Amino acid sequence: MSEPVPAELERIDDLLVRLLAQVTPLPAERIAVSDETAASLIGRTLAEPLCAAVDHPPFDVSAMDGWVTTLADAAEASSGAPRRLTCVGDAAAGHALSATPLRDGECQRIATGAPIPQGGTTVIPVERSSIADPDRGGVLLQRVPAQLPAHVWVSGGVKVGAHIRRRGEDQRVGSLLAEAGAAIDAGLLAVIFSSGAADLSLVRRPRVALLTTGDELLNNAADGGIRDSNGPALAALIAAEGGEVVARAHVGDTAEATGAVVAALAAQADLLVTTGGVSVGAHDHVGAALATHFELVVWRLAIQPGKPLLLGRRRAGGDGALWAIGLPGNPVSAFVVGVEVALPLLRALAGRPARGLRAVGLLEERVESPLGRRSFLRLAALRDEDGAPLHDPSGRVRVRLAGEQGSHQVSVLARTDYLGVVPEEVGEYAAGEAIELHPLPRASRRITAPNG
Repeated sequence: MSEPVPAELERIDDLLVRLLAQVTPLPAERIAVSDETAASLIGRTLAEPLCAAVDHPPFDVSAMDGWVTTLADAAEASSGAPRRLTCVGDAAAGHALSATPLRDGECQRIATGAPIPQGGTTVIPVERSSIADPDRGGVLLQRVPAQLPAHVWVSGGVKVGAHIRRRGEDQRVGSLLAEAGAAIDAGLLAVIFSSGAADLSLVRRPRVALLTTGDELLNNAADGGIRDSNGPALAALIAAEGGEVVARAHVGDTAEATGAVVAALAAQADLLVTTGGVSVGAHDHVGAALATHFELVVWRLAIQPGKPLLLGRRRAGGDGALWAIGLPGNPVSAFVVGVEVALPLLRALAGRPARGLRAVGLLEERVESPLGRRSFLRLAALRDEDGAPLHDPSGRVRVRLAGEQGSHQVSVLARTDYLGVVPEEVGEYAAGEAIELHPLPRASRRITAPNG
């Protein structure tokens, strides 16, 4: 990446099209499916489609607690003429089937999830049975009796074949369960373990190195120092999207030290993310340091906040990090560009869809934006007394500015539900106009003390 020189600002849409066309997913690796690996699978991406290796359920099972009986007995029982059955056994979940098939006039006590015994065609729920003759005062049961009764009276109203989950009803061997590119969450993890898969082909988790820069960033605010919020916030964003922060460092405003740290971090990661030092000041050395390892893709975007941006691709024949992204130093700028540029790059490396979700909101107040630059406003949803976002009759989220919009004013992020997008050609939106929204995690949660 050659030393940056002033150039016309690039639109973010154009950049993302160019960038994502050049990114290929990281190599795949096979990971065993086991209790020991379960937690580590969360956030990983399928490199190949997931198909069922076994039928699920693996055999016919009961969907209710009650009594399993034969075709004839199920058909003959009615509420007006309960059918007396001889209880000949117990079918429990996790236990082997009886070798003796059911005959007409017989039943077995059965638990939810237990295999259907040979000859069984229907499960009659316990609530439609009694263990005494109804004509002599027997009452319907509320739960399965602990003691196996000699006889059971069952009433009708149940179709033959009712309350049985058939083998393969949920999954058949070879059926497609999830496409390549799916991110593993708790729901997909349940499917993986039910599928019978012994192992998975997963895109390698992207390794990310984080570098914060600037003499002003100290561990405490003494002597003119500023506390670092960029490093922790970016690490959280990366982890939430399935990346792994393998190294973090901080460097002051010296060219030699910056170059040495960039070289060390680039050797450890797939993606190098830096904050600060990418503008045109006398103490901005990140661009020159990155130029040793990366070819320039873009310098400066037509966005607000976050115009200073360096994005580079590893030089041909080089090794180490495939990509580097130099974010602005102001905390809100770093956060916004992290969400809008760094995360799509990270998702593409992870083999999943790169673009984030979109929504439509309704502005509660007038907002302004500089012409020629795309603004990402920090917006908060109006919420009801239970903390849920409010919507207009068309389903649009009602939003307002979350607070002051300065790129240094990080406290507003605690109240931000959405980044509100104002296009380059628009200088203002009036109250009551629609606005494109990019949801942040807070938008999907109820919030205590809403609208406070």
